[in-house]
Amino acid sequence: MKKVSGWFVAAGAVVALLVGGALGYFAPHPQSQAQVPAEFQKVLDTYNAIDSSYYKKVSEKKLAQGAISGMVDSLDDPYSVYLQNNDASSLNTQISGSFGGIGATMRQSSDGVYVDTTNAGSAAQKAGIKAGDKIVSVDGKSMAKKDINAVVSQVRGKIGTKVQVGISRGGKQQTFTMTRAKVTVPSMSGTIDKAHKQIGIITFTTFTDSSAKEMKQVVKKLRKQGAKKFVLDLRGNPGGVLDQAMKIDSMFLKNGKTIVQVKQRGQNAEVYKAGKKYDDGFKIKEPTVVLIDGNSASASEITAAALNQSAGIPLIGTKSFGKGTVQTIAGMNNKSELKLTIAKWLTPNGTWINHKGIQPTIKADYPKYAYLQAIGADSLNAGATGKDVKTLQSMLTAVGQKTAVSGTYDDATTAAVKAFQSAHQLSATGKADANTIVAIEAALTAKIAQNDNAMKAAVKKLQ
Repeated sequence: MKKVSGWFVAAGAVVALLVGGALGYFAPHPQSQAQVPAEFQKVLDTYNAIDSSYYKKVSEKKLAQGAISGMVDSLDDPYSVYLQNNDASSLNTQISGSFGGIGATMRQSSDGVYVDTTNAGSAAQKAGIKAGDKIVSVDGKSMAKKDINAVVSQVRGKIGTKVQVGISRGGKQQTFTMTRAKVTVPSMSGTIDKAHKQIGIITFTTFTDSSAKEMKQVVKKLRKQGAKKFVLDLRGNPGGVLDQAMKIDSMFLKNGKTIVQVKQRGQNAEVYKAGKKYDDGFKIKEPTVVLIDGNSASASEITAAALNQSAGIPLIGTKSFGKGTVQTIAGMNNKSELKLTIAKWLTPNGTWINHKGIQPTIKADYPKYAYLQAIGADSLNAGATGKDVKTLQSMLTAVGQKTAVSGTYDDATTAAVKAFQSAHQLSATGKADANTIVAIEAALTAKIAQNDNAMKAAVKKLQ
């Protein structure tokens, strides 16, 4: 499942931010020495004291970075961040929706990181990497105890550079050398509902620089497949690029209807309205509903509010995250950037939803078991106690092997594990080994998909 919080959210979630758009990128304003506030003389005095008297030599660059980080931290704003090196590169990757990589998607399991799929024609596919391969090393560095984010960051890199990926397959290890190429990650996907062929479901993961273009392509494809109604699934979508959200929102609104209001310090709110400027005349007039949850933030909330307040489109799900600020980026140099909050955004009717979120028109949620966290242990045995055991017991109960959720791996838990193993063609040992944990998590994911109450409510509303 990609749309549920907890372990079942896809790894590597995009940072919630709004950049670009009408506000654009900005550059810090240089000031002469005479303009520097008197309070900053203390900063210079501290630097001079450290530089002249500290017992060992300290890097000027390190001191400068520390001062910048300290200033940004003092804002007490989680969305204003000084980014350096890999963090800055990662942010740019998230905005553009593309990066240098080998063209393979990965999944986290209890015993490591595995290849999930390889893209057609990708470096990974050409080299011979296959789905199910376990990543054991990257450029000679062991990945045995690394999580999926750490592995992905090692595999990605500058386009045209080489990377060595070691894998384990069938008990044997192999190493593949590949050249990183440009990989583009779609920000959305579209499918036809299996039971209701006239309903197209558009699932957003984020808003990148190409989202508006993708939206047009997805809608056209779904229309050709027979879609006459749409579900926009914004659950788990943390936001993204402002101008792309406005372009997509404009597609659903009559020209002249308000998309969003943006208020910068000391200024009146600027109102952005739907029109050809944003949507190039491409309109979506089919009946539509929008799905939101507690992880729908930023640009997702702008979209939800715009479609609801300016087009009367119903919102289904749970209260959204509540991020009502706008960020943009200043390039400090080629390896660091300042992501800074520069404005509030308001819904079409002038509401600031920061820390409050948006309430759905129709409340509907996943079952409680959808929010279980992952089992952290590689395996669990009879006699074990603790949080992981309690999670295992909750998962077993959810997939039909009922047992008390006590946190103790007792005889009843052993029996439930054996029953699950027998039903899924696994060796019925009663021990929750790595393969058993993976199978239980997969069974739970499937059950969550079957009991997506918000999606059911959306389909019912459209019918």
